[in-house]
Amino acid sequence: TTTSALAFTVWLLGLHPECQEKCYQELYSIFQDSDRRPNMDDLSSMKYLEQCIKEGLRLFPSVPQLSREVPCDIPMGDYTLPAGTKFILSVFGLHRDPKYFPDPEKFDPERFTPENSKGRHAYAYAPFAAGAR
Repeated sequence: TTTSALAFTVWLLGLHPECQEKCYQELYSIFQDSDRRPNMDDLSSMKYLEQCIKEGLRLFPSVPQLSREVPCDIPMGDYTLPAGTKFILSVFGLHRDPKYFPDPEKFDPERFTPENSKGRHAYAYAPFAAGAR
């Protein structure tokens, strides 16, 4: 999962040189000309890079679908999902819901700024699954 997440993120940055440049400038502001290893403070300072990784995982989730079992009867509109029903959730489709991600096919790391993430449903973005297994 790590390899695919990084590969897709690097590929997306290559397709979007303006985003790649912002990542470079962010990293340069942290490390300047040193060749030292990053520490935890450095990692927490990499805000834009984190946004790019999250956006890469939104577009190309490492776990593209999830399977779950309904633990009890769940009413859904005019229907009821009976306890024991097994279902598959498409994370790929979830991450492309225009209600939560306008212009869903566009690579836009700004979606993950604190301001743009505010108010988004907690399960609208679930690149590594969510909820009880």
